[in-house]
Amino acid sequence: MSRRPGRLPPQLSPAAAAARLRRAAGFLARALPLCRAHTVEFYTGGLWDRLVAPPPAAVLRELRAAGPLALRRPLAEGGGGGGAAAALWDDDDMFSNVFCENSKKLINVHLFALAAKYYSLSSLGVCTPLEDVLEALRGDNQGTTGIKTDEFMNNKKSHEVQVMSELVDNIANYCGIKQDCMMVGLHTCGDLAANTLRIFTAKPEIKAVCSVGCCYHLLSEQFENQEECPEEVWGFPMCQYLKDEGWCCGRNARMSACLALERVAVGQMLPTESLFYRAVLQVIIEEIYGVTKSDRHVGKIFSKSSSFIDYVRKSLKKLELDDSKLPDSCIMDYYEKYKHRMNELEAFNMLKVVLAPCIELLILLDRLCYLKEQDNIAWSGLVKLFDPVKSPRCYAVIALKKQSCF
Repeated sequence: MSRRPGRLPPQLSPAAAAARLRRAAGFLARALPLCRAHTVEFYTGGLWDRLVAPPPAAVLRELRAAGPLALRRPLAEGGGGGGAAAALWDDDDMFSNVFCENSKKLINVHLFALAAKYYSLSSLGVCTPLEDVLEALRGDNQGTTGIKTDEFMNNKKSHEVQVMSELVDNIANYCGIKQDCMMVGLHTCGDLAANTLRIFTAKPEIKAVCSVGCCYHLLSEQFENQEECPEEVWGFPMCQYLKDEGWCCGRNARMSACLALERVAVGQMLPTESLFYRAVLQVIIEEIYGVTKSDRHVGKIFSKSSSFIDYVRKSLKKLELDDSKLPDSCIMDYYEKYKHRMNELEAFNMLKVVLAPCIELLILLDRLCYLKEQDNIAWSGLVKLFDPVKSPRCYAVIALKKQSCF
């Protein structure tokens, strides 16, 4: 029996997608100093005093006030009111109540958390529900096309493959793909995600694309360290607006985008102690050894260390610094000097976790807007495929070409 495809779900217009991108970029432009800061330099750079006005206890209290799940719940569900929130955050003057215009410090944690929640994929109204996409693709052939995953897959990968294989099968059927091709990427690393979209738009024989990116920290940026990256094609930005603005996230911000707010919200602890060890170690390295920059990295020493003293000595050896000049008592003096400030580091890292979905939004909206700029695309959207607790990189960029372009 012939199959009648359904009507594809409503999609954001190019203008609507660009407008949301501009608003998100406006907020992030003010919040980026928090994201760009590296916790290794937390004490040596005086990051708390430089970037945050309220005391750490107040920041942690505000972020935890409504419970951990409130940080990941969409505004419409959390009592903020979607329409009211939109009216609130479309007003650029509201940003001056979050960050001080003169010092650029964060001054209002409550408004900061609301803004970060609003400028996320779950709240900004930029995603198409997976159920709507599948229903349209199936048309009259409603029902699932399940796949049994191999036993060697872990629970996370099995979840991803089952969901994505059903979606890809339906896209292929919808587009009538038999021997022609579509592009599929599950956790396309760094620039591979951007290049997948470029290949899709450039090759007429490719009818559809479904790509879930990951490893944002490995993206190349056009406006970051240009003298070190002479290539003409970069992973970010892709769309014309961010190119015209010369937008740059920076590696530390892209690292922040990889943080998993949903996992923190359900109780997974942040690695505060290991970050604290590394930040205090940096103080020792600079004050005792006079080293501010090094090509060597400490790496994952924390899990192999029995104490702070053991951690410092193993790290110094890896950095090829003479640890014999540093007695145990001196190492512990540094630990005691900074241990009462560990809550600063905890609060600072929580601020970065809360901002993570905003940076991911910017990166994915940039890719969507790039697709919206192309003339040969019939439908494009962002679709949440996976449970973000199981798989934090859970959003797919999906696009189908116009029939006339096949």
